[in-house]
Amino acid sequence: MTKIITYTERNHIKLENAPASLSQKFGFNFKQLTSIKIMKAKNNLTESLKSKCRTSSKAIIRLTLIIFCLFSSIVVTNAQDGEAVFRKNCGVCHTVGGGRLVGPDLIGITAKRSEEWLLKWTKSSQSLVKSGDADAKAILDEYNGMIMPDQALSDAEIKAILAFVNSKSSPSVSAVEDTTKKVAVVDASNNATPEQIELGKNIFIGNHSLSNGGASCISCHNVNYTGVIPGGLLAKDLTTVYSRLGGDAGLHGILGAPPFPAMTEAYKDKPLNEEEIAALIAFFNKVDNDKPNQIVSSMNPLLYGGFAGFVTILILIFIIWNKRKSETVKKDILNRQLKTK
Repeated sequence: MTKIITYTERNHIKLENAPASLSQKFGFNFKQLTSIKIMKAKNNLTESLKSKCRTSSKAIIRLTLIIFCLFSSIVVTNAQDGEAVFRKNCGVCHTVGGGRLVGPDLIGITAKRSEEWLLKWTKSSQSLVKSGDADAKAILDEYNGMIMPDQALSDAEIKAILAFVNSKSSPSVSAVEDTTKKVAVVDASNNATPEQIELGKNIFIGNHSLSNGGASCISCHNVNYTGVIPGGLLAKDLTTVYSRLGGDAGLHGILGAPPFPAMTEAYKDKPLNEEEIAALIAFFNKVDNDKPNQIVSSMNPLLYGGFAGFVTILILIFIIWNKRKSETVKKDILNRQLKTK
């Protein structure tokens, strides 16, 4: 019986017989050639894998370097941003390595206090004091009960400030302690002329207008001193402000860039110039050191004047209200119509 061979089977037979037929026809060993090609393919694959490994290693090294550079730049950027925030919000009362001002020198503060504590203290020092924190109470007592104003800063901004402070706080503990033992600089207001002191007094009570149109100090503050009328009670008494806030340096910082919200808003577009600041500091120095003339007045003209003005306004309101129409216009029309009938 004749066997039918399919197309697939025929091709398979041809492939099986190909090595022998090719060797006879062309005079070479087909199997040996195939083995050589396989070895070359293996070698090529091995070299390709090695090349890819070398490329991957280089990529990993490059990626590591990029991450390191980015991290370094972030740290530097944080420190730079922190410096700007520090100068705007903290530089009035604090220095970093420049010694004590209104508040303490902040150099090395990140080594003395935890980040969590510093975040709480910066946002609300009084909340920390009221919570019973021993360190917070000690600082308040050390600075004679002077309250550090709450700072409306985010965690990121405070951390940026701490990064800036930390970048300047590399010296050893002994070096940090030495910064508090600097030779005191003689305050310029000690040598102020009588004219400067008088100018400062007139600026305070409002007899001399500020160059940029700012409000006079007496609107909110009081000074107990001979020849000065009692001032406002909206803000703290300034009789001993010179010694309380760090002399020339502290007052110059506060008057030049007020850290307190009310003052910041009042003088935001109306800052004091250097002459006005120097005159006010000279006046406050004179008042603070001239104890015999620190006289508390028994009468506050601003208080009594305000009360008198309030009473006057009430009287005017009463007079105007008394002359008001007691009935509507329509009732008058109705009455006239009724009379005509």
